[in-house]
Amino acid sequence: MQENTDVDTSIRQRVGRKIALWLVLPIAVLTFVNSIDRVNVSYAGSAMSADLGLSPDQFGQGVSMFFIAYLLFQYPHVQLLKRIGIKPWLFCSMLLWACSGFWMAHVQSATEFYVARFLLGMAEAGFAPGMTWLISQWTPPSIRARALSGALVAVPLSMVLGGPLCGWLLGIANPLGMEAWRYMFLAIAIPNVVLAIAAAFYFVDRPDRARWLTAAERDWLEREMAPSAGDARGPAPSFLQIARDPWLWRCSIGWLLIMTGAYALAFWLPQLVRQLDLGGSELMIGTLSALPMLGIAIGLAVNGRLSDRAGERLRHVGIPSAAAGIAMLAAAGLEPGWPVLALLFVAGLGLGAAQGVFWAIPSAVRLGGGSVPVGVIALISMFGTAGGIIGPWLTGFLVGSTGSFSVAIGVLAALLVIAPLLLSFDRAGRTGIAQRT
Repeated sequence: MQENTDVDTSIRQRVGRKIALWLVLPIAVLTFVNSIDRVNVSYAGSAMSADLGLSPDQFGQGVSMFFIAYLLFQYPHVQLLKRIGIKPWLFCSMLLWACSGFWMAHVQSATEFYVARFLLGMAEAGFAPGMTWLISQWTPPSIRARALSGALVAVPLSMVLGGPLCGWLLGIANPLGMEAWRYMFLAIAIPNVVLAIAAAFYFVDRPDRARWLTAAERDWLEREMAPSAGDARGPAPSFLQIARDPWLWRCSIGWLLIMTGAYALAFWLPQLVRQLDLGGSELMIGTLSALPMLGIAIGLAVNGRLSDRAGERLRHVGIPSAAAGIAMLAAAGLEPGWPVLALLFVAGLGLGAAQGVFWAIPSAVRLGGGSVPVGVIALISMFGTAGGIIGPWLTGFLVGSTGSFSVAIGVLAALLVIAPLLLSFDRAGRTGIAQRT
């Protein structure tokens, strides 16, 4: 009996390491590129606006086009993924990312800028829910949170490293004689074509097609996934059936609140760091701005492991989310200085910890059955995307109405404190999650 347990533990460790190396790491690389494609426009904004004659309002509208398309096309993306499979879907999506980058390198007017950003949002809309679904198809509940958080770590890292990369591309003498901002878009778009081809050859839909797993490891993984697969053998529930499950709306609204608060931190950070009077150089400002992003990365990496070890999800989302909101509320009420930066680092830790475990909740509560449908993941993700629209708009409205940026951030940060109430007031749900994961 002990020998069988030792063998099972050995296989579990091997499979966990291989999934981290051969699945999570490649997804993290694509996520890193995906995130840089979203934010590189902010580094090109000043020079691009001057060359094209864009007003601040026009530039803001162009940035918003991405989020509008991202929201509209998430559900169609996942339906396409279900119909054609991971390989052609990922290839087409990433090729469209590249086309948007090539177009951005050649835009000549505000209208072309709007359309190019809309194309990028349309192309990237399904990536996050698609990759979340793919990881859930490969990982048993015992290691799912750390796998999901491992892929998400790429997002804050892209914010830490993407700025210097874009700045370097904007500062070098490019061989094509283009404006620096155009060359930046072109240089970032070219690797996307290579990655699109590589991803189409590399990724597979199911573990039984993975060449990097041995037969014994595939058998073990199939047995570990069997309880979820068993629940999914019957007729798939319809959307109307799933819509009657309160957990769908708890997860959706909870993710909306978390992501709206997260965008509050992202939009507040650059302005705040400039007010801290801790160093006047752009390098110092960039370094200090990276600290909360580093906190997010640490929270993602650590809390996923803690949640898997404890076999619990809700408290590992709710407590960090509330802590992040309280830290941001406290920071909003202080005079600029080092204590504010420390509180923002704490807020980053909490945000990362909450986001890293959140996507383990739908499967833990059996939302949609034993295997969470990709459409459910897309719907919840759409609510989070709406936070990217609501957060900036609400911030602008509150700043314009009150004349205080701190009031706006305080209101948005309060959402992080409210979010855990939606996810944790059902005591039976907490007990069920602990037993089922």
